[in-house]
Amino acid sequence: MKDKVALVTGAAAGIGRVIATRLARESAAVVVADIDQDGGAETVRQIEADGGRAALVLADVAVEADVQAMITFAEQRFGGLDILVNNAGIAPEPYFPEVEPGHWSRTLDVNLRGVMLGIQFGMQAMRKRGGGAIINISSMAGIGYRPYDAPEYAASKAGVVRLTAALGYLKEAGIRVNCICPGWVETPAVQHYLATTTPDKLVALDFPPPPVLIQPDEVAEAVIMFIRDNTLAGRVMLWPDGKPRQLIPVDAEH
Repeated sequence: MKDKVALVTGAAAGIGRVIATRLARESAAVVVADIDQDGGAETVRQIEADGGRAALVLADVAVEADVQAMITFAEQRFGGLDILVNNAGIAPEPYFPEVEPGHWSRTLDVNLRGVMLGIQFGMQAMRKRGGGAIINISSMAGIGYRPYDAPEYAASKAGVVRLTAALGYLKEAGIRVNCICPGWVETPAVQHYLATTTPDKLVALDFPPPPVLIQPDEVAEAVIMFIRDNTLAGRVMLWPDGKPRQLIPVDAEH
């Protein structure tokens, strides 16, 4: 990935930070996009300490002007955009329908509209470079028909899945859009949640944690796979636990 430019949203911590640092180790220049200035700066520091190239841009993916600005930043700082990882996502309590629309609509704006804005403006930059790869980080919460305690989160992630498959045709223009749907990923936030939640409450969850959690570096490896394999477009990776992943073909009936 030498001479490639990547942008990762939500890269100030967790999965986003691990993806950003992995891309930098693969020799890509990385734009770290987040609303968390301190966390984003730490991600940049880690990349630079490892000999990589990175820069921070403060951006709220739910704000159109911010998304336009982060794409422009990538072009001005590193010369273009080749890789976009739409990772930013939220699921703040309380959940729909027990809260006012202004609260739950924020989840839809960040998790789904933010992805759509990133793709739309990211494509414009990628076309100048002859194409590119877009990887959307969704969730197993968006798959299936079971109940879920955060309906707006599940709906937004389901939207990302369908959006990805619907954009499979962009491969003809040299832009490949794919999606990863992990279940429980062992991030610091998840570790804290598991350590502070009683076993009976965990078992009662609509999607309880499995015995084997997915590691953040495994998600980063899947991102690398989607970037490198130029035959994949409109694909959705289903990944409920730390066991082998299932890759759904673009023409599958799901």
